[in-house]
Amino acid sequence: MLLRDANICSYAGVVNGHATGLAALDPRILEAVRPTTLSNEQLLDVPEALSPLFPWGGLQRGWQVGVSGPGAWTLTAGMMVPSLGDEGWMAVVGAPLFNLVAGAEVGLRMDRVLVVDTPPAGQWGTVVAALLEAVQVVVICPSSSIGNRDARRIAARLREQRGTLLHLDGGATWPSGLDMKLTCQTQEWEGIGQGNGYLRYRRMKVEAAGRRSAAQPRSVSLWMPGPDGPLTAAQELATVTELRYGAWGGESP
Repeated sequence: MLLRDANICSYAGVVNGHATGLAALDPRILEAVRPTTLSNEQLLDVPEALSPLFPWGGLQRGWQVGVSGPGAWTLTAGMMVPSLGDEGWMAVVGAPLFNLVAGAEVGLRMDRVLVVDTPPAGQWGTVVAALLEAVQVVVICPSSSIGNRDARRIAARLREQRGTLLHLDGGATWPSGLDMKLTCQTQEWEGIGQGNGYLRYRRMKVEAAGRRSAAQPRSVSLWMPGPDGPLTAAQELATVTELRYGAWGGESP
Protein backbone atom coordinates (compact mmCIF):
# COMPACT_ATOMS: atom_id res chain seq x y z
CA MET A 1 0.00 0.00 0.00
CA LEU A 2 1.35 3.45 -0.91
CA LEU A 3 1.62 6.26 1.61
CA ARG A 4 -0.63 8.48 -0.52
CA ASP A 5 -3.53 6.21 0.43
CA ALA A 6 -3.25 7.37 4.04
CA ASN A 7 -5.04 10.37 5.46
CA ILE A 8 -2.14 12.43 6.81
CA CYS A 9 -3.30 15.83 8.05
CA SER A 10 -0.67 16.98 10.50
CA TYR A 11 2.09 15.77 12.78
CA ALA A 12 0.99 17.99 15.65
CA GLY A 13 -0.89 15.24 17.49
CA VAL A 14 -4.65 15.84 17.61
CA VAL A 15 -6.52 18.42 15.49
CA ASN A 16 -10.24 19.07 16.05
CA GLY A 17 -10.53 15.84 18.01
CA HIS A 18 -9.12 13.68 15.21
CA ALA A 19 -5.89 11.67 15.35
CA THR A 20 -3.24 12.99 13.01
CA GLY A 21 0.28 12.12 11.97
CA LEU A 22 1.35 8.54 12.61
CA ALA A 23 -1.85 7.91 14.55
CA ALA A 24 -3.85 8.58 11.37
CA LEU A 25 -1.95 6.11 9.23
CA ASP A 26 -3.52 2.86 8.21
CA PRO A 27 -2.05 0.14 10.52
CA ARG A 28 -1.02 -1.79 7.42
CA ILE A 29 1.22 1.10 6.37
CA LEU A 30 2.79 1.28 9.83
CA GLU A 31 3.59 -2.41 9.57
CA ALA A 32 5.09 -1.95 6.11
CA VAL A 33 7.42 0.85 7.22
CA ARG A 34 8.33 -0.66 10.58
CA PRO A 35 12.14 -0.62 11.02
CA THR A 36 13.88 -3.91 10.42
CA THR A 37 14.73 -5.68 13.64
CA LEU A 38 18.44 -5.55 14.35
CA SER A 39 20.23 -8.88 14.21
CA ASN A 40 21.20 -8.75 17.89
CA GLU A 41 17.53 -8.30 18.80
CA GLN A 42 16.78 -11.60 17.07
CA LEU A 43 18.87 -13.43 19.65
CA LEU A 44 18.14 -14.49 23.20
CA ASP A 45 21.01 -14.32 25.64
CA VAL A 46 22.34 -17.62 26.98
CA PRO A 47 24.95 -18.30 29.68
CA GLU A 48 28.48 -17.65 28.53
CA ALA A 49 29.38 -21.31 28.96
CA LEU A 50 26.69 -22.27 26.40
CA SER A 51 27.28 -19.55 23.80
CA PRO A 52 29.77 -21.64 21.73
CA LEU A 53 26.92 -24.04 20.94
CA PHE A 54 24.98 -21.42 19.00
CA PRO A 55 25.94 -20.02 15.58
CA TRP A 56 25.71 -16.37 16.71
CA GLY A 57 26.41 -16.88 20.39
CA GLY A 58 22.73 -16.78 21.35
CA LEU A 59 19.43 -18.55 20.77
CA GLN A 60 17.62 -17.41 17.64
CA ARG A 61 14.08 -16.15 18.24
CA GLY A 62 11.43 -18.27 16.59
CA TRP A 63 13.49 -21.44 16.81
CA GLN A 64 12.50 -24.85 18.05
CA VAL A 65 15.21 -26.59 20.06
CA GLY A 66 15.21 -30.17 21.32
CA VAL A 67 16.97 -30.98 24.59
CA SER A 68 17.54 -34.57 25.67
CA GLY A 69 19.69 -36.77 27.88
CA PRO A 70 20.50 -36.72 31.62
CA GLY A 71 20.06 -33.19 32.97
CA ALA A 72 17.91 -31.99 30.05
CA TRP A 73 15.55 -29.96 32.26
CA THR A 74 18.37 -28.45 34.32
CA LEU A 75 20.14 -27.40 31.13
CA THR A 76 16.90 -25.98 29.71
CA ALA A 77 16.24 -23.93 32.84
CA GLY A 78 19.81 -22.67 33.09
CA MET A 79 19.92 -21.80 29.39
CA MET A 80 16.92 -19.47 29.68
CA VAL A 81 17.92 -17.62 32.87
CA PRO A 82 19.73 -14.68 31.16
CA SER A 83 16.98 -13.98 28.62
CA LEU A 84 14.06 -14.27 31.06
CA GLY A 85 15.70 -12.26 33.83
CA ASP A 86 13.36 -11.04 36.56
CA GLU A 87 10.43 -10.13 34.32
CA GLY A 88 10.15 -12.92 31.75
CA TRP A 89 7.76 -15.86 31.87
CA MET A 90 8.16 -19.51 30.94
CA ALA A 91 5.45 -22.14 30.52
CA VAL A 92 6.08 -25.88 30.94
CA VAL A 93 3.45 -28.09 29.30
CA GLY A 94 2.99 -31.82 29.74
CA ALA A 95 5.90 -32.44 32.13
CA PRO A 96 4.26 -32.97 35.55
CA LEU A 97 7.34 -34.68 37.03
CA PHE A 98 9.96 -32.08 36.12
CA ASN A 99 12.22 -30.97 38.97
CA LEU A 100 11.28 -27.51 40.22
CA VAL A 101 14.21 -27.47 42.66
CA ALA A 102 16.71 -28.11 39.86
CA GLY A 103 15.39 -25.06 38.00
CA ALA A 104 15.71 -22.87 41.09
CA GLU A 105 19.26 -24.09 41.71
CA VAL A 106 20.44 -22.79 38.33
CA GLY A 107 18.87 -19.37 38.96
CA LEU A 108 15.45 -19.65 37.31
CA ARG A 109 12.72 -17.72 39.10
CA MET A 110 10.14 -20.40 39.73
CA ASP A 111 7.45 -17.83 40.51
CA ARG A 112 7.69 -16.90 36.81
CA VAL A 113 7.08 -20.46 35.57
CA LEU A 114 3.61 -21.61 34.54
CA VAL A 115 3.02 -25.36 34.89
CA VAL A 116 0.32 -26.59 32.50
CA ASP A 117 -1.21 -30.06 32.56
CA THR A 118 -0.93 -32.31 29.54
CA PRO A 119 -3.53 -31.16 26.99
CA PRO A 120 -6.03 -33.67 25.58
CA ALA A 121 -5.12 -35.34 22.32
CA GLY A 122 -5.71 -32.94 19.46
CA GLN A 123 -5.55 -29.85 21.71
CA TRP A 124 -1.80 -29.31 21.79
CA GLY A 125 -2.02 -26.77 18.99
CA THR A 126 -4.64 -24.69 20.79
CA VAL A 127 -2.88 -24.73 24.16
CA VAL A 128 0.69 -24.10 23.00
CA ALA A 129 -0.31 -21.45 20.43
CA ALA A 130 -2.18 -19.55 23.14
CA LEU A 131 0.80 -19.73 25.49
CA LEU A 132 3.16 -18.44 22.81
CA GLU A 133 1.10 -15.25 22.73
CA ALA A 134 1.54 -14.75 26.47
CA VAL A 135 5.05 -15.92 27.44
CA GLN A 136 8.51 -15.76 25.93
CA VAL A 137 9.42 -19.43 26.29
CA VAL A 138 7.30 -22.58 26.11
CA VAL A 139 8.75 -25.95 27.13
CA ILE A 140 6.84 -29.07 26.06
CA CYS A 141 7.20 -32.77 26.81
CA PRO A 142 4.39 -34.65 25.04
CA SER A 143 3.70 -38.24 26.02
CA SER A 144 2.58 -39.09 22.47
CA SER A 145 3.13 -37.76 18.97
CA ILE A 146 1.77 -34.35 18.05
CA GLY A 147 -0.33 -34.33 14.88
CA ASN A 148 0.67 -32.46 11.76
CA ARG A 149 -2.20 -30.01 12.07
CA ASP A 150 -1.30 -29.06 15.64
CA ALA A 151 2.38 -28.83 14.70
CA ARG A 152 1.65 -26.44 11.82
CA ARG A 153 -0.45 -24.23 14.04
CA ILE A 154 2.21 -24.09 16.73
CA ALA A 155 4.99 -23.40 14.21
CA ALA A 156 3.01 -20.55 12.62
CA ARG A 157 2.35 -18.90 15.98
CA LEU A 158 5.98 -19.36 16.98
CA ARG A 159 7.17 -17.51 13.87
CA GLU A 160 4.57 -14.81 14.36
CA GLN A 161 5.39 -14.15 18.01
CA ARG A 162 9.18 -14.74 17.69
CA GLY A 163 9.02 -16.90 20.79
CA THR A 164 11.05 -19.95 21.77
CA LEU A 165 9.78 -23.54 21.83
CA LEU A 166 11.89 -26.11 23.67
CA HIS A 167 11.24 -29.86 23.41
CA LEU A 168 12.28 -31.80 26.51
CA ASP A 169 12.03 -35.08 24.61
CA GLY A 170 14.53 -33.92 22.01
CA GLY A 171 11.76 -33.57 19.43
CA ALA A 172 10.90 -37.27 19.36
CA THR A 173 7.14 -36.53 19.32
CA TRP A 174 7.34 -33.70 16.76
CA PRO A 175 6.39 -34.67 13.20
CA SER A 176 9.12 -32.63 11.49
CA GLY A 177 12.71 -31.57 12.06
CA LEU A 178 13.76 -29.02 14.68
CA ASP A 179 16.08 -26.09 14.14
CA MET A 180 18.56 -27.41 16.68
CA LYS A 181 19.08 -30.30 19.09
CA LEU A 182 21.11 -30.34 22.30
CA THR A 183 22.15 -33.68 23.77
CA CYS A 184 23.42 -33.96 27.37
CA GLN A 185 25.89 -36.57 28.58
CA THR A 186 27.06 -36.91 32.17
CA GLN A 187 30.81 -37.47 32.19
CA GLU A 188 31.53 -37.66 35.91
CA TRP A 189 30.31 -36.80 39.40
CA GLU A 190 32.49 -35.44 42.17
CA GLY A 191 32.06 -35.20 45.92
CA ILE A 192 32.04 -38.74 47.24
CA GLY A 193 35.13 -39.76 49.19
CA GLN A 194 36.11 -43.16 50.51
CA GLY A 195 32.65 -44.35 51.52
CA ASN A 196 31.40 -40.93 52.64
CA GLY A 197 30.33 -37.54 51.35
CA TYR A 198 27.71 -36.29 48.90
CA LEU A 199 27.51 -35.86 45.15
CA ARG A 200 28.23 -32.16 44.69
CA TYR A 201 29.50 -31.46 41.20
CA ARG A 202 28.55 -32.91 37.83
CA ARG A 203 30.64 -32.57 34.70
CA MET A 204 28.59 -32.73 31.53
CA LYS A 205 29.19 -32.65 27.81
CA VAL A 206 26.56 -30.97 25.64
CA GLU A 207 26.55 -31.59 21.91
CA ALA A 208 24.67 -29.41 19.44
CA ALA A 209 23.55 -30.18 15.91
CA GLY A 210 20.88 -28.70 13.68
CA ARG A 211 20.09 -27.46 10.22
CA ARG A 212 20.92 -24.43 8.12
CA SER A 213 23.14 -22.11 10.19
CA ALA A 214 23.27 -24.65 13.04
CA ALA A 215 24.34 -27.56 10.84
CA GLN A 216 27.94 -27.56 12.04
CA PRO A 217 28.28 -29.87 15.09
CA ARG A 218 29.48 -28.16 18.26
CA SER A 219 30.10 -29.26 21.83
CA VAL A 220 31.02 -27.83 25.23
CA SER A 221 31.95 -29.27 28.61
CA LEU A 222 30.12 -27.89 31.63
CA TRP A 223 29.93 -28.07 35.37
CA MET A 224 26.24 -28.28 36.26
CA PRO A 225 26.52 -27.63 39.14
CA GLY A 226 30.19 -26.97 39.76
CA PRO A 227 32.61 -25.44 42.23
CA ASP A 228 32.23 -21.97 40.68
CA GLY A 229 28.49 -21.83 40.16
CA PRO A 230 25.38 -23.63 38.94
CA LEU A 231 26.38 -23.63 35.25
CA THR A 232 29.98 -22.91 34.31
CA ALA A 233 32.47 -23.97 31.67
CA ALA A 234 34.70 -26.97 32.35
CA GLN A 235 37.92 -28.04 30.70
CA GLU A 236 37.62 -30.86 28.22
CA LEU A 237 38.61 -34.22 29.65
CA ALA A 238 41.86 -35.46 28.20
CA THR A 239 41.55 -38.37 25.81
CA VAL A 240 43.53 -41.34 27.03
CA THR A 241 44.87 -43.67 24.35
CA GLU A 242 45.39 -47.19 25.61
CA LEU A 243 48.75 -48.61 24.65
CA ARG A 244 48.95 -52.35 24.35
CA TYR A 245 52.05 -54.49 24.15
CA GLY A 246 53.26 -54.81 20.62
CA ALA A 247 51.29 -51.80 19.34
CA TRP A 248 54.51 -49.86 18.80
CA GLY A 249 56.60 -52.81 17.63
CA GLY A 250 58.68 -52.99 20.79
CA GLU A 251 59.56 -55.78 23.13
CA SER A 252 57.96 -56.57 26.44
CA PRO A 253 59.40 -54.26 29.12
